[in-house]
Amino acid sequence: MRLTPELPRISVSVKAAIVRDGAVLLLSYDDEAGFHYNLPGGKAQVGEDLRQAVNRKVAQETGLQVVARRLLCVVEYVPESWQGEFGDVQKVQFNFLAEQVDDAEPRMPEPPDPIQVGFEWVPLERLGDVYLLPRINSPLSAALNGELADPFVDRW
Repeated sequence: MRLTPELPRISVSVKAAIVRDGAVLLLSYDDEAGFHYNLPGGKAQVGEDLRQAVNRKVAQETGLQVVARRLLCVVEYVPESWQGEFGDVQKVQFNFLAEQVDDAEPRMPEPPDPIQVGFEWVPLERLGDVYLLPRINSPLSAALNGELADPFVDRW
């Protein structure tokens, strides 16, 4: 009898780079990692396609209505490769360029996320200066500029 290796449990998440007037929307957090930024987004649900997950998560976290457009990059986290820095669950994160479909302003989520402190439109030329988690500032900037040679990011 041949034994089948156990398949890993992998968390699938989506993130949105919403660009407006030369700036990208970042959510700010203060937790055990300290003050940092994230792109809006979160975990995809079972049976939900990735673009739908982007639209749902952005609406939940910011109140903005978006349409997920181009895939910018895919970020992989394998705990053993990172000494568990971001937990013990293997993760894959799909980062999309998302287009806002109205002129609404972002708002804090309801109910509030206890570690989220705000949001900010960060000028694209300053993207490299902020503490973004995961630390994908450089590949994200390159992807937004259409200059990312390899969209698979497993080191940052």
